[in-house]
Amino acid sequence: MNKTVKAFSVVTGFAIVTRLISFVFKIWVSRALGAQTVGMYQIANSVMALLFTVTSGVSTVLSRKIAEARGDLGRQNSLVTASLIVGLALSGTIVTALYLARDHLGFLFSDERCLPIFLILLPTLVTSGMYASLRSWFWGRKNFLAFSSTELLDEIVRVILSVVFAGGVVAFVSGGQGIALAATASDAVCVIALAAMFFASGGRLKKPAGFKEMTLRAIPLSATRIVTAVSASVTALVLPQMLVKGGMSVAEATAEYGRIAGMAIPLIMAPVMLVSSLSVVLLPDLAALKAAGQMDAVRKKLMSAINFAALIACVFFVLYMPLGRHIGKLMFGDAKAGEFVSNCSFLLFFIVMAQVTTPTLNSLGREKTTFASTSIGSVVMLACTFLLTKYVGAYAMAIGSAGCFLIASAVNMEALKKEVGNFLEVDKLFKCLLFSVPLAFMGVFADRLVTAAAGEIVSMLVIGGLLVFLLFVFIHAFKIADVSSVISLLRPTHISGKLPRKGRSGRGARHKKINKKTRRGEPQRVVG
Repeated sequence: MNKTVKAFSVVTGFAIVTRLISFVFKIWVSRALGAQTVGMYQIANSVMALLFTVTSGVSTVLSRKIAEARGDLGRQNSLVTASLIVGLALSGTIVTALYLARDHLGFLFSDERCLPIFLILLPTLVTSGMYASLRSWFWGRKNFLAFSSTELLDEIVRVILSVVFAGGVVAFVSGGQGIALAATASDAVCVIALAAMFFASGGRLKKPAGFKEMTLRAIPLSATRIVTAVSASVTALVLPQMLVKGGMSVAEATAEYGRIAGMAIPLIMAPVMLVSSLSVVLLPDLAALKAAGQMDAVRKKLMSAINFAALIACVFFVLYMPLGRHIGKLMFGDAKAGEFVSNCSFLLFFIVMAQVTTPTLNSLGREKTTFASTSIGSVVMLACTFLLTKYVGAYAMAIGSAGCFLIASAVNMEALKKEVGNFLEVDKLFKCLLFSVPLAFMGVFADRLVTAAAGEIVSMLVIGGLLVFLLFVFIHAFKIADVSSVISLLRPTHISGKLPRKGRSGRGARHKKINKKTRRGEPQRVVG
């Protein structure tokens, strides 16, 4: 198994297990604590997400700088030390200021019961900064096992502690505050584990270096994430308020927000983890190919990634639209959350395209473009929230999200086309979309018949299996995707060095030549 396939397998495997545990946890929370508690936690967490963006840019750039310093452990340790110092300085200042002003922070939330949850979560700003820097050190060194396993550890510890704290096992805390306390404690545990792995792998705290270069490169990335987080925080503040103006009580509005933001949207976005894993592994390869001037290879990789993302969106859209009601009811014990899943399943097409194009542009050095596309999309998101909630309720968030991701994807696609040339196979994408939409509607009608006759569980199994089978028959018949394209996507690419001519330079001579150049410190290729 080559390095790229192995890395993709590791990242994807850990991501699947982590997300599975997360979904089981969300099922327990929604059933044990209810939509209102989920809503309060989501509102508080949206503000935390905004704060995380302030320090996240430096740690993201760190992974690139670590990769550039390949083989120079001293330089890598100096870079991670600088990242830790910057992160601790920023997060420590913010946390101190917010704790001092804690009596005046109620305006940040549409429901003031969210404030105690927020204050419990606040220390995670410090631990998450350390966590991100240490993980980026492993990512830059392509140690994907350590990079991915710590996320799984974090999820496991958080779930266990949530059951202890939020489940009423201890008397002093419960509900949303218990979940927040579990998140804070699990973050601390993971930082300790990462630190131990860091020192065991040769990491050391050394004289810091690279403050200026990391900070300058981090500004566009941080700005993009700040825009995204601000949009999410404003939505979490405005949407419940608009629902209250429409006639709901504060508790009902908080629960409604919890259903769509804490249940439906995370379930809809679950398949995106496959696209995210692919992005994590492919981005170094794309950057290396561009640096070597091999734009044909860049276009081929990018085209395969787009096709893969579109296929994932089609498969899960075909399942979610007819069966989302059953899935939501089965998983969350909330029929209305299931309706949100079915009715908002179209978001998948826009989400996966944005997920592919945004990190790809960043890897090609176009961070300013992704900042612009994200900003425009966020404006559309907020406009829909303000203007449409009165008419469509919480679905305004889904419509706004669709507009946000659609605009971001369109801007990113155009920028990629200018950067690398034409890479899209429009006919294949159109055929896949053209078939999946009517197939999903057919599944809606078939589900009603089977459910009436045999029940929800049987309908999910029979209709789900039939829909996926028909979709893949269509994909195979019209040659929209095949295994060879995926293999070519994952196969490492030679980007430097020339192979010897056939003839007297046989296999042994070729190996001798490669080994000779390797001894001189001239690598024959860069593997993504």
